[in-house]
Amino acid sequence: MVDPGRRTRDTRAEILDVAAELFAERGYDATSLREIAERLGITKAALYYYFRSKDDILAALIAPIGAVLDELVRRLEGARDIDEWAAALSWLVDTFFEHVGLFRFMLSNVHAVRQLHDALHEQQDHVELRDRVQAAAHSAAVDTPQEVRMFAALAAVTGFDDWAPTLLTEGPPEVIRRELRAAVDAILQR
Repeated sequence: MVDPGRRTRDTRAEILDVAAELFAERGYDATSLREIAERLGITKAALYYYFRSKDDILAALIAPIGAVLDELVRRLEGARDIDEWAAALSWLVDTFFEHVGLFRFMLSNVHAVRQLHDALHEQQDHVELRDRVQAAAHSAAVDTPQEVRMFAALAAVTGFDDWAPTLLTEGPPEVIRRELRAAVDAILQR
């Protein structure tokens, strides 16, 4: 329980921390807003001040993924050649381990995260990001074969958490970093 005497707290951040703990312990579907409020020592009405629904909490918990995606696209757009493309993917590999707790949360709440992902995936933003990445690869590549390799390397890194979430969250970070970078270099033929 949160110390009620500590009034300079960041209640929104505490709600997110407690919700993530409860979602990991009990699962998203089995956790109620009342339980989150009780663990925090606040009223449900106070919780509603920060979040209108459990879905809003879930969206806030996975929001860092959007920020990472935006930064990745920015870096890819700035890449002038295959080496800078590889550097952007290397940055993404490091970023995985800054957010490994988020991946653990997502792994234990696959159904809820999938529903939210599907809703967000349909948004126009996804199409615009895809178009931006396509334009970035096209302008950085010297020819079509290199452009194909650039997309293959991007897919290898961005799909890793989908296909190997347990390895990502439980494996040795130094080995995963090294091998993902080696895979990128091999795919890019660098």
